[in-house]
Amino acid sequence: MERLTITEARNRFMKLPDQTAGNQIIAVTRRNKEVMAMMSWELYEGLLETIEILADQELMKNIKRGIKEIKSGKTYTIEESRKSLGL
Repeated sequence: MERLTITEARNRFMKLPDQTAGNQIIAVTRRNKEVMAMMSWELYEGLLETIEILADQELMKNIKRGIKEIKSGKTYTIEESRKSLGL
């Protein structure tokens, strides 16, 4: 992770969108203490979505159950799934 002072971030502001493309995160510091993180909007939205999923207890319970079923070999083919759904 790259670290920039607030002054450096201000001076490089117009170039920061290119530097934060992908999963790059830039830590902005003030007096050697990290005070903010700069990242792409795509990464930000992904982090928010991950937090929402992790906070949903019912969804996490279903995900964990699904993982256990896969590990135990309890899976279905696409054709079997379609048939059971009437598709």
